[in-house]
Amino acid sequence: MTHMVGSYPPKTEMQSYTTPLEDAPSGVMARGSYTVSSLFTDDDKNNHLKWEWVFEIKKDWKD
Repeated sequence: MTHMVGSYPPKTEMQSYTTPLEDAPSGVMARGSYTVSSLFTDDDKNNHLKWEWVFEIKKDWKD
């Protein structure tokens, strides 16, 4: 999935952006652990920030 944040010039004050909410898949086939590779690039295809993170889809969150 790719999400376009927009074009923001550099500023001295901190800037933030909140992406729209996404619905996670449901059902037994969607359960499991997912690894996400996130990347911030500019219009010239320069990578500015890259990281990986993991989330889980479970039936029960007691564990």
